[in-house]
Amino acid sequence: DAVGEAFDKVAKMTGLPYPGGPSVAQAAANGDPNKYQLPKSKTDGEYDFSFSGLKTAVLRLAQEQTGHDYTFHSSKLPAALSKAQKTDIAASFQSVAIETLVDKLKLAVEQYQPKSIVIAGGVAANHLLRSEVAKIVPADQLFIPDIKLCTDNAAMIAALGYFRIKSGARAARIDKLSVEPGLQM
Repeated sequence: DAVGEAFDKVAKMTGLPYPGGPSVAQAAANGDPNKYQLPKSKTDGEYDFSFSGLKTAVLRLAQEQTGHDYTFHSSKLPAALSKAQKTDIAASFQSVAIETLVDKLKLAVEQYQPKSIVIAGGVAANHLLRSEVAKIVPADQLFIPDIKLCTDNAAMIAALGYFRIKSGARAARIDKLSVEPGLQM
């Protein structure tokens, strides 16, 4: 599962508004990121990540914190969690999710030594992600759109299009295009 989807699900579990990214980040600012130990993403691929295990861990944590077991329905969690529990869960989740992304980026930077890095999409608006990436990528090699352009994947698709055109790729006839939702960029 994608990181943005994980932010949305954690927001829903804790009763925070949609979209989850800004809501979780705002709640996390008032929480303790070290309060709860959550698992980092585990995948077979060196650069792959999935946040489904982390989402499940947050669900189980929230159920446990309310004194319930796994049978307690997630829709009842927002009313059962205290404000402190919500902010600490948000902070702990955000910390692990961003750490996972940054760790994978570090690996890729070390192996491929790219000339530049583009961070785009909705989660690129996250201040913790921006600050952590800035610690490992030199400022003249890091490109992150203004936050107002990070509301969806439009900026990411535009950036990809720019680099494809710059490399000489040309658009195919629209009636000859196929839809490939799992296409690697």
